[in-house]
Parts: sequence; C-alpha cells; structure tokens
Amino acid sequence: MTSLLDGLTIPLIERSFSSIQEAAPRALSEEALLTKRRGELRARARDLAGLLGKKEEETLVVLMEDDVFQRDTSKRTLPARLAARLQVPEEKATEAVNATANKIQGNADAVQRLGLYSFLVILVFALKYWFTRGQAFYMSKAGAALAADVRKKLFAKIQRLPVSFFTDKRAGAIQSVLTNDVSVYQNSVNIIRDSIDAPIRATIAFCFILYYQWQLAAVAALFIPIMAFVIQKNGRKVKAAQGQAQDDLAEVAAMSTEALAGHRVVKAFAAESSVLASFSALTDRSLGSQLHAARTTAALRPLVELLGAGALAAVLYLCGWLSYLGLLQLGQIAALIFALDRINQGFRSLGNVANTYSQVTAASDRMHREVLDVPEPLDAEGSKLVLPSIQGAIAFENVTFRYPDGTLALNNVTFEIPTGTSLALVGPSGAGKSTITDLLLRFYEPSEGRITLDGTDISELDPKWLREQFGVVPQHTFLFAGTISENVRLGAQAASDEDVTWALEQAHAAEFSRELAARPTSELGESGVRLSGGQRQRVAIARAIVRKPRVLILDEATSALDAESEKAVTEALYEVMQDRTTLLVAHRLTTAARADRILVLRAGEVVETGSHTELMARGGFYNALFQAFSGGTLA
Repeated sequence: MTSLLDGLTIPLIERSFSSIQEAAPRALSEEALLTKRRGELRARARDLAGLLGKKEEETLVVLMEDDVFQRDTSKRTLPARLAARLQVPEEKATEAVNATANKIQGNADAVQRLGLYSFLVILVFALKYWFTRGQAFYMSKAGAALAADVRKKLFAKIQRLPVSFFTDKRAGAIQSVLTNDVSVYQNSVNIIRDSIDAPIRATIAFCFILYYQWQLAAVAALFIPIMAFVIQKNGRKVKAAQGQAQDDLAEVAAMSTEALAGHRVVKAFAAESSVLASFSALTDRSLGSQLHAARTTAALRPLVELLGAGALAAVLYLCGWLSYLGLLQLGQIAALIFALDRINQGFRSLGNVANTYSQVTAASDRMHREVLDVPEPLDAEGSKLVLPSIQGAIAFENVTFRYPDGTLALNNVTFEIPTGTSLALVGPSGAGKSTITDLLLRFYEPSEGRITLDGTDISELDPKWLREQFGVVPQHTFLFAGTISENVRLGAQAASDEDVTWALEQAHAAEFSRELAARPTSELGESGVRLSGGQRQRVAIARAIVRKPRVLILDEATSALDAESEKAVTEALYEVMQDRTTLLVAHRLTTAARADRILVLRAGEVVETGSHTELMARGGFYNALFQAFSGGTLA
C-alpha cells in the first residue's frame, strides 16, 4: 500500500505543476483571453480612462491586449504607449497602470484545481503515514517472531543431537549460531518490505515515464541491465565476506565462553595476559573481516546512485530538447524528474535487498552447517519402542566400540548385570569404563555387538524413554543456576515437595539446602558456584534418585566428598541400591569392593570378573590394583 500510494504522487505532481502553469495569465491562449477576460479588460479600461481623463475605452482595450500578448514589437511598456497615444505624462500613465493592475487576473479555475490536488497530496501522505506506521510495527513484530522461532528450532535440534556433536563443537561456537547468526535473520526482515516496495515503486515510475514520453523511458531502460549486473556481482562478494565475518565472530564467542567458564584456572596460573592476548588477536581478526564485509557492502549503494545520476542526467538533457521542440510541458518535466528519483530509490533498495540476502544466506549456511544439517542417528533409526515395565536386567554381548576418529575404546566386551544386583567397573584411566555408561545411555551406538535391557536390544527403544528409566550421577557434576529444588526436579519434573525432600535427605543434602533457602538469594549461581564440590555432588545424587529409577548409574558418585560425607552418602546409596540394578564406575577400589560383582577392564578389554573376594583370591590384575591402592600408590 505504501508503494502504491507513493506512485500516486507522480500524477499529482504533474497535475499540480500544470495547474500552476495554467494559473498564470500569460499561460492562456489569445482566444481564451479575448473570450474570458474581455469584461476584465473593459473594466480596467474604464478605470484607466477615468484616471487619465480620457474617453477612448476601445483604444485602451487594444493597448492592454497588445501588452498581454506582446503584440507591440517596439518593446515599449504599456505606460509609455498610453502616454504617447493619449498625450498624457508618462508618470501619470504609470500611476494609472499600477492602480488598475489587479484587474487582469490569471486562471482562477486552475487555482481551484491546484487546491484540489494539494488536498489529494495531503490525503495520500496521510494514508501513507497510516500504512507506514503499521508497516514498521509489523516488520518489527515479524523480525522478533522469526528470531524466536529460529532460535527455538535450533535449540530443539541441538537437544536432539548426540553427545558426539558436543564433543566436536565448542560451546561458544554453538552459542554464536543462536545469537549472532539468528540476529542477522532478525535484522533482515526489512528485505521483505524492500523486495516488495522497490519493484512496485520502480515499475510504477517507469510506466508513468513511458506514458509521458517513450523516448525518455527508452533512455532510462538502458541503465537497468547495468544496475542489475552490478547488484548481482556485489551480492556474491558480500556473501563470501559476511560468511567469514560470522565464522570469526563464532571464534570470538567460543574463546570468551571458555575464558569465562575457566576464569578460576586462568587466575590460578596468572595467565590473564596470555588469555587476553589470544582474545585480542581473535577480536582483531574478527574486526578485520567485519570491516571487509562492511567495505564490500558499502560499495554498492553509492555505485547504484552514481548510475542513477547518469540516467537522470541523460534524461534531463533529453527533456531539454523535447521541451525545445514543444513536446514536453513543465508539469510533465517535474513528474518525470520525480519518477526518475523513485526509480533510483527503487534500485538502491534492491541493492540493499541483494546485500542483506547475501548476509542472510551466509548466516543460513552457518546454521545449517553447524546445527541443522548435523545428522540425528538415533531418530533416523526409528527407535520408538517403549516397554510397559522393566525389571532392570542389563547385558553387553560382544560389544566393540570405536570413536569416529578410529580410536578403539572397547573390544569384544561381554557381561551381565542381573536384576537387583550391582556391578562395579574398575581399571586404569582410559580402560573404557565411562564408555560403557555412555553406550548404555545411548550417547553412542556400539560399532559391533548389542546391549539389552530385559532382553530387548536398547537400539530398538525410544532413547528418551530409555534414559528416563535410569538415575545417573556423573563424575563431573553440573548444576543449573536455579535453586536446589529446581535442580533436583530436573530428574523428575512432576516430583512433589515430599519427593524432593526425601531425595535430599537420602543424599544428606537436606541441611545445607534449608540453610541456602533461608538466605536472601537461594539461586545457586552458574554451574552451582555457591556450593562446594561435595555439596554439588550430593545435589546430583538427589537428582538421580528422586525419580526412584530401576537402574542406577554411578560414575564415582562419592569422589568429591570428604570422608565423613562419603561414608554417610555411601550408606544412603547402598540403601537406595537395594532391589535396583546398579552400575558403578569405581575409581576408589574400596567402593568397588562393596559391589556384588566387579568387572576389571584394561585397554578396552575385560581382564577379570568376579566378586571382590574371588578376585583377591586369584592374585591377578585386580589384586595388584587393590594392593597398590591400599598401599597408597593409588589415591
């Protein structure tokens, strides 16, 4: 609507200027003057006769007609001719002419039409104001809604991606996609307006030029393919430059995220200068790429304006010749100039559309490359089976696993955990203990063999449902910045206050939870920074057991606890472990000794299996590990 209303101003300008021209007295033809203004001339002649003391009204009328239509080739003024013809002083004739000058008027009808056109101009711009106001609001609304929708879809996709995705990607780079790249999308919504407005505005203006003078339209059309070529060529450069700028911004975001998360380590090693130097280098590189993108983008608009100025100059020169030949009127010239300016503005807007589209394409390519096009292997397999109930029997059958880089983590591992029993995984670092828990949780898929839950291959089960059956306490505890209660409920969204309290008591976390709740700020801070390591571990244990799972996975759940807390929490865990299938990753062999069975791993292979007593009696690898641990060699 704003584009169409803007186009209406072209004929209004033409009509207004034509009315202004028609309103002037000399704009009337001689015939129209003699028929329409005869009475005015006679009235003035009578006044002149009275002022000059003469009776020759017809003579005065003829002289005034000569003055209006410039019939007198002698170039004498009307007072001079009157003084010579009537034999009166020229001063007196001048006074009389000045006294009666307002008797000769222009075209009053043209002035009335001009008033109508002026009113229409106001009406058009009033309507344009209304639609422009709505345009601005709805464009902003569309941009915000688009950004929110894209962020939600990206975040939803990120949640569905496997653990290997987060292993390969830096958190800051992923965050850059959600912020910087999506912001490019949000700011690009105006191209919707420009991509509609610019063609309509330029087309309407070109049609009016074609209507007024096809010769001028032909000259203007010569510049269109040149502008289109310039816009297209510049767009390719902008896309490449913007893509590099977005990649460099992602590096800056990744570096800043890591530096903020590891601020304690940075300060502990007095490495502030080194980190700052690295960050400054990345920032300078990002600045350079952004300036290159800005330089490439900035080159288009003035170039389009220059080409538009060339077209305008050519058309103006042609207008001069057409006016000289009597083929063009003043109103048409004004309308043509206005129309040419609208065409120029249209091409500038199209240039902005091309630049913005190139920026959006670069951001879109990054979003697809970094997130949207990453495969979802779990969903692709169509594993949606849900069991009506589970007992908790787990079995690994000849399981082999290689990481994507080819590293062998497990080699032909076979074991069983009967329902309600516990199995401890022990072995040196890199033996494959955590890999087994990752495979059970379907963070990865086995390269060979299979894993079953109650006899059903877990690859056939819905991953979300499968994980809901487990209670997991990871080795590296992560808490969100909310309250303790909110973190515990992450394990069971529908847990009641009584369930949360029970879980905290079981994990020996109830006392400090009540103390924290009584403070003015009960928020834990980022990653639970307001809690000690042992307190965070106990909250994690409460989070695992609040859902009262059939299977527990404990990756050295007491590793961060002091001796007194470890004893209390271990006793609580063993109470919770009763009648539940439990898989323990044990770094402390005293913890492994309390499990029903122990699986000893080395370099991804099963070395020994049995109870603590059986393994000690064999005097093998486990016995040597335990002796070293007990002797203080291992801590």
